[in-house]
Amino acid sequence: MSLDSLVAQVLEFTATFDPRMAAVLFVLCAIGEFGLAIPYVLESVWLMTGYNLGAGILSPLYLAGLWLAVQCGRQLGATALYHVGRFGSIPLLRLYNNKRLPSFISRVAQSKLLSRIKLASPFSVAFGRLLWMRIPLTLALGARRDLKTLFTGVLISSLIWDAVYILVGLTVGATAAVKPAHMLFYSLAGLTLVYLITFTVRRLIKRPQPANP
Repeated sequence: MSLDSLVAQVLEFTATFDPRMAAVLFVLCAIGEFGLAIPYVLESVWLMTGYNLGAGILSPLYLAGLWLAVQCGRQLGATALYHVGRFGSIPLLRLYNNKRLPSFISRVAQSKLLSRIKLASPFSVAFGRLLWMRIPLTLALGARRDLKTLFTGVLISSLIWDAVYILVGLTVGATAAVKPAHMLFYSLAGLTLVYLITFTVRRLIKRPQPANP
């Protein structure tokens, strides 16, 4: 199957509001809050959905319904992880604590990265989530018992993150400057580069420093 035919199928699949697709994205976003996200799936859906919206194929109402399903999935997953941080569910904490240290949440809440983020500010929480810190932030907010800030932070970060891909697809669909297959390829290639740079930076930050003589 060629790339053009694959993209054509995705375009057709996202041209109308499909409850099955909404249900799948709901589940993927819910489990994604626990670090079990599948790369490129939601990005591709938003790019193609934005393209259909810009081309006049998809109704804005359908886009709103799809985004609402995604948002509900994120909020459900974030709330579940929040309660892990609040009540200290041992089996789930072991997913993020291979050494089974009992002070995991306290160390997360006192980490150097989180110390630069004001947990009382939803905008700071949203910014931290966009920097791939959603799990430690959610656990820390659970320890602080601040569900309202978490809810607002998830909402703000979702609006920003989703809007970027939808607007890219919308612009291409409205102007028809680039074929949808090329748009998808260039966008995912750029996203892959961002992932690689982020992974490299995080590995360099976590590299142990040599001990002083």
